[in-house]
Amino acid sequence: MQCRFIDTGFNDAYTNMAVDEALLNCCEIPTLRIYGWKPAISIGYSQNIQKEINLEECKRLNIGIVRRITGGKAVYHDKELTYSFILPENTNLLPKDITESYRLIANALVLAIKKIGIKAEIKNQVEKFLTPICFNSSNWYELAVNNKKISGSAQRRFNGKILQHGPILMDFDHEKNALLFNSNNEMDNSNNLKKRITSLKDELRKNISYGELAEALKYGFKENFNFNIFEDSLTEEEKTFAERLRKEKYSTEEWNYRLLTKTI
Repeated sequence: MQCRFIDTGFNDAYTNMAVDEALLNCCEIPTLRIYGWKPAISIGYSQNIQKEINLEECKRLNIGIVRRITGGKAVYHDKELTYSFILPENTNLLPKDITESYRLIANALVLAIKKIGIKAEIKNQVEKFLTPICFNSSNWYELAVNNKKISGSAQRRFNGKILQHGPILMDFDHEKNALLFNSNNEMDNSNNLKKRITSLKDELRKNISYGELAEALKYGFKENFNFNIFEDSLTEEEKTFAERLRKEKYSTEEWNYRLLTKTI
């Protein structure tokens, strides 16, 4: 089966989330998109931004904030590569059971990380405690190295299409993460974050480039799903859709700063 591979490079938070939703609406075949971020926080669809994010610190450091259409907890995006995998449900590549679909995609991520010399394990249990920080908690079939989380994922299904996206940490600033979130939980201080979160740089003791990780991800998805992957770019329809979403949704206070319950 064919799969598009789209590298949209580094963009602001509003653009990144707008492109993911545009692909979710427009995709006709499996699509693997990779991208980077200008420093920003993305929050889960149902999170209370005023309660969980240190807005004053974000403003001081010029860190953008955007609400995702996927659930889960908040992520500070900086030194990472984010993947998004979008496909029609009728390809039957992923089961209707969402938890099992996380496992299948996690297998592709394990192959990718192995390609650059790291053995990652798939977490098969949910760890629940009060934290606003995605990387300080574990959900079904997320990736860890030496029992430290290195990648998280979130999924949304809409109109017969599936979107799963998540960051892979190339590096991680524990101190900054501790500052950017409102938490009274001792587990969220920088010392505990160091015990629970790792990155490619931490494990390899060297920097891995965006390009190296991009090629590894392409390999992992190709091998795991037996794809014929070809490089592609956004169509004019996808670009136009994303531009409208950025302007009318993702850059608005209504979307980002109010706790929403309406559908996307």
